Amino acid sequence: MVSYLVFFENADGKLKINNKETEVEKYSVVNLPILSTLQLNNINSNSKGWCIKFNKEARDILLIHSFQLFCPFTGVIKTTTDKQIFKKIDFYLQEIKTEITNNNKSANEIIYLQTALIIKYLSRNINSTSQITDNTVKKFADLVNLEFKNNHGIEFYSNKIGVSTKTLSRLTRKTINITPKQIIQYRINAEAIRLLIHSQQSIKEIAYELNFNSPDYFNHFFKKINKTSPSTYKNQMSQNISF
Repeated sequence: MVSYLVFFENADGKLKINNKETEVEKYSVVNLPILSTLQLNNINSNSKGWCIKFNKEARDILLIHSFQLFCPFTGVIKTTTDKQIFKKIDFYLQEIKTEITNNNKSANEIIYLQTALIIKYLSRNINSTSQITDNTVKKFADLVNLEFKNNHGIEFYSNKIGVSTKTLSRLTRKTINITPKQIIQYRINAEAIRLLIHSQQSIKEIAYELNFNSPDYFNHFFKKINKTSPSTYKNQMSQNISF
């Protein structure tokens, strides 16, 4: 369950990601979400750049820095930077490569911080192409990002955007091959992960902040998605990110 970010220092041609075709050019950054399909269409052989591969653990940690940009279901598939921003990103990529090569004691911490900076620079950029091709689905995804804490049910969102739950389900399946319920659950889970990793709140406090009826229900929800309990996950990640 890996995902990728591809940074094109120089490129010319077209990519098709999950049936969405997009052009790439100099200073393009392409997001390849988990379970995505990629097709290269006439990419220039002189194209060059960098590729960062994220496992699930790294993605969980870094996703919170820009959920809207890198959500595997509703995020963007391509953004284009300018020369100045790409030069900064290139510097951090070079530094990451050095840390990996040297394998210093504090390498993991430095790599995390440098990668987080790269994502922060990218999240500022507005020249992006979403993988969502349907306006109704985009409205739904944007609304979920605003209301996920207080509204877990599909009916709230379908009423707000003026379509039936059946129509919304059909559109999300057709556009991004996922149900509205799964999108809502993914967003709630991403916030739960952020709070477990980066806050001092107890699991009980997190459960109520995310509007679950009880900590037991939150535990069941989290375990079903992540295959482990919130407490076990928190302990594991605290060991991996002591900082």
